[in-house]
Amino acid sequence: MVLGRRLERIYAPRLGLWTFRLQPGEHPRHLLFSHHPESVSMTLSSRFPENPATPTSQVMGLRKRIQGKRILEIRSDWVHRRLAMGMGLQEPTSWLILDAKKGVGLENQAPEWGNDASSWPSLEQIHGDSQIWHAHPQVSPLMRQTLQNLPEDLGNTLLNGFASGLPPDSFFVYQSPSSQSFACPWILPEPIRRTSTETRCSTAFMAATLLADEIFFQDKTSVDKLATVRVHKRKKRLLKNLDADEQRLLGFVQLAERAQLIRRNLYQLPAQVTGRSRLERITLPEDDDTMVDLVLDAKLTILENMERWFRLADKGRRGLVHVQRRREAIKTEASPAHATVQRTTPEPKNASHRKRKLPDRKSISLPLHRFLSSDGFVMLRGKNQKANHALLTKTASSFDFWFHAADGPGAHLILKRDFPEQDVPEQTMIEAAGLAGLASHFSSSDSATIICAQVKYVRAVKGTPGLARVDRVHQTLHVTLDPNLERILRVVEDGKPY
Repeated sequence: MVLGRRLERIYAPRLGLWTFRLQPGEHPRHLLFSHHPESVSMTLSSRFPENPATPTSQVMGLRKRIQGKRILEIRSDWVHRRLAMGMGLQEPTSWLILDAKKGVGLENQAPEWGNDASSWPSLEQIHGDSQIWHAHPQVSPLMRQTLQNLPEDLGNTLLNGFASGLPPDSFFVYQSPSSQSFACPWILPEPIRRTSTETRCSTAFMAATLLADEIFFQDKTSVDKLATVRVHKRKKRLLKNLDADEQRLLGFVQLAERAQLIRRNLYQLPAQVTGRSRLERITLPEDDDTMVDLVLDAKLTILENMERWFRLADKGRRGLVHVQRRREAIKTEASPAHATVQRTTPEPKNASHRKRKLPDRKSISLPLHRFLSSDGFVMLRGKNQKANHALLTKTASSFDFWFHAADGPGAHLILKRDFPEQDVPEQTMIEAAGLAGLASHFSSSDSATIICAQVKYVRAVKGTPGLARVDRVHQTLHVTLDPNLERILRVVEDGKPY
């Protein structure tokens, strides 16, 4: 139909749509090609879509290089849905590539696709491997759905027919008011066909001609239908991605169990192992004396692994809330116009789920005193003004507790929490207040008054390291100072404070 004909003109009416006008002949004059993901098609037609007043730079480049040349050779790779046409006057000097995925391109050398079209997997392989399309791209999602709905004997017959390399006897066009029309070289089972109307065609050209009006010559009905199909596919894709995100975040949440296991066993770690040890794995007992093997990041200490898992678990809990909110928003999108509004409307600046700044990983090298409460909570206290400032602005999470001596100078102390609603035992609060009092102007007294606030209500004063302003006090504690408290709670390794 096209071999030997001269290419007279090239147009690109719309994004993903091409018109190649050939010299007059026995067959239709216009080669129409669409590589839009939702409507891949190629056919010959006596009509052509309306062309824009100004061609694109790609169209101009193709016109300059191959316009006026003849189609001397054709090579196809139907498995990957691409076609190469050798263009020239006597011998092919350029190759026009029509690719269903990449679109239109031009190459100087003949493509060496080397595709083995006769390689087909067995029915058992298709049913047993959901990723079979990586090795066999011709096993499309529609084919996999068809084989799942066919008896085994009919499924093998269908596969054997394609493996033989013979062209199908018929092609079938399926059209529906609510979905994109398409052509298929086999009959679809009833569960897949549903309400679509089926038209039998003797050749692929006849099937493509039936689809041409909807793809290449769109009226208002076709445009609205295509927009509806796009929104439906977008919803389906987004919901699938949300399901994957949900599983990933649930995995983060489960890390809290590992972190809690380390916390419960910090006081009885194996010999020669401390919270500062760096290990690839560690085995610890559960409450029922079951031994659990934990795989650690050897670049981090045991305590740092525990804190990292708590942070990831908190991230997972926050993310699950966002996933649920996003899923509900996607399901309520009822029309293409509404979907556009949902995509373009910005989130409010004071949205409660906005991304929180994570602690700086470099904070592990800050000059800090590290303590562990009798209930297993990590407490960090700055050694100088710079450390106090970094502790408040970079290391602490917004829901951690901040302790400081009332009415005078003192060190900042951060009590780490795993998530915003986590309750802190009273004994741990008293110990944190005592540690803050021992590094303050109360250090020479028997008692101290300590204020406690959530970090999100404490603001560092710019230009004055170590100075902070408290917007809301969570609790004021009056504690008795024990000079031995630091020695008892400090994390120590090899006889040295950590």
